[in-house]
Amino acid sequence: MVHYKLTYSDGRGLGEAIRLIFKYANIDFEDVRFKAEDWQKVKATTPTGKVPLLEFDGNYLVESAAICRYLARKHSLAGKGDLEEAKVDAVVDQYKDFLAQSLPWLMIKFGLEKGDDEEQKKTKFLPAAEIYLPLFQKYLKESGSGFLVKSGLTFADFIVSEFLITLRQNDPEVLDKYPEILQYLDRMKNIPQLKEYYATRKE
Repeated sequence: MVHYKLTYSDGRGLGEAIRLIFKYANIDFEDVRFKAEDWQKVKATTPTGKVPLLEFDGNYLVESAAICRYLARKHSLAGKGDLEEAKVDAVVDQYKDFLAQSLPWLMIKFGLEKGDDEEQKKTKFLPAAEIYLPLFQKYLKESGSGFLVKSGLTFADFIVSEFLITLRQNDPEVLDKYPEILQYLDRMKNIPQLKEYYATRKE
């Protein structure tokens, strides 16, 4: 049996989608979490200076989407067929673009950088939200599965839903005009294999 060791900070962030895949697929893994103040000490022990870090069988992977994709392909969470797999990858790439445009605002909101969060929200985050939130809602409507692609749940759902949850926490009204997205987040949190984890995890 493969022994997986996931190293990431004691928060959701980029590591949470990986944890959700493990939980959903009922895969045992070592969940190594560290406090923000311990990052430099942990960083010195990692092969690339980056987390999330997944180690297994003498191998390692970094980059959250790559780790998710690797695990998803092993556990039927990557889409069905070449075309749908490509669509899943495209959704994840769009999430990355949305994240990049939202980060200046989020970093200030999280207290990690100084600046005017309202200005960043107005100039960076909200214009991006007007592009990407309608896209995600469109995919939900088109799929007919309740998830982002036709075949059902994929690793893209874990990645995108975690980001949407973060956005809602930091701007409670941002999703109000996207009812399908709100229903989608409720659906994610009620997946039988994950319901208990969602209810008890730290948000």
